[in-house]
Amino acid sequence: MKKSPESIILAVALLLLALVAGYLAWSFPALEDITGVKSTTATGKTPPKLKQEELEANVAPWNTTPEWKAQPDYGNRPFISDQYLFYPSVYPDGEYIRKMGKVARTPSGVLINWYQKYQLDFTNSNVDREDPDNDGFSNLTEFKNGAAKAEECDGSKSTNPRDPTSHPSYLSRLRLDKYDSRPFHIQFRGKEQLNGVLNFQIYLKDAPSSKQPGFKKTGDPLGFEDYVIGDYHENIVTEKNANTGIESQIDKSTLELVKPKIHFKITLTYRQEIDSPESTANIVMLMPSEIGKEIKVPRGTTFTPPFMGGSEYLVIDIKDTGVVLQDTKTQQEVTIPKLDPAEWNEVPVPATPAGTSK
Repeated sequence: MKKSPESIILAVALLLLALVAGYLAWSFPALEDITGVKSTTATGKTPPKLKQEELEANVAPWNTTPEWKAQPDYGNRPFISDQYLFYPSVYPDGEYIRKMGKVARTPSGVLINWYQKYQLDFTNSNVDREDPDNDGFSNLTEFKNGAAKAEECDGSKSTNPRDPTSHPSYLSRLRLDKYDSRPFHIQFRGKEQLNGVLNFQIYLKDAPSSKQPGFKKTGDPLGFEDYVIGDYHENIVTEKNANTGIESQIDKSTLELVKPKIHFKITLTYRQEIDSPESTANIVMLMPSEIGKEIKVPRGTTFTPPFMGGSEYLVIDIKDTGVVLQDTKTQQEVTIPKLDPAEWNEVPVPATPAGTSK
């Protein structure tokens, strides 16, 4: 039977495949040559048996629920994310989505993280003037705590806006609204010896005759504006008349009037009239209950500010920039600054009682 060409080709191919396989089997290295292991029979010491307690100790960590440890500034959150600020009124340039930082502030200068610390909504347009603890001090005032500008504060000296016992001092809320100058005309008019003691006559031009002081000696109260008669210095000078050339003696002696409490002194020259610079301070307090009220205090007198019962302050001096007070107990001096009308915007708006209309 004649074989087909296809069967012949297949037989040849199988023969070649068998030859190649044989060659590979003959040339491939043995497993012993590759691994170097000549025998699989165990040799050496038998390993020790595992103890039950060792097995339990190794498995225990896998059966125990891990605890999340607190991290600074993040509480117990297992996953920490960045905070971003969406605050168009602070960043009107269009880039108002920004990563929250420790220095981000509201338009008034209050640190946003300070508001967050006390769980206050910094995006509320009235948050600066709110008074959560109802102690009369707004959030802005408690943040500043006596500082002139909020943007200069880092919050370390701020008081707690949610604790009514934590607030700035009431003294720090006093301001000089204005002062009234009250000069009066005064003259050292005469002097004479009475019982061997030199006495002086003071004339008050603006006072009625019934209020004129009598002769006073050094150390006597004048009886007007808390003045006391001070030291007398005699000074007789010789002057020549330019027209006649005649010389004459002129009395230019001086007499001091003092206010011992405030260490104030004026000097009167004999027969010369002067204006004594007296003034009254109009003081206001930046507190809700004190809106529309004024405290009128003449220089050299004392007063007790609202909310500060038991404290007494003496008005030492009054200037355009403020008024100088002295604590009558500690003798410590403090300057009350001039009122900036914008400061009224820091005062909390008094709440409207229930049942009443605005």
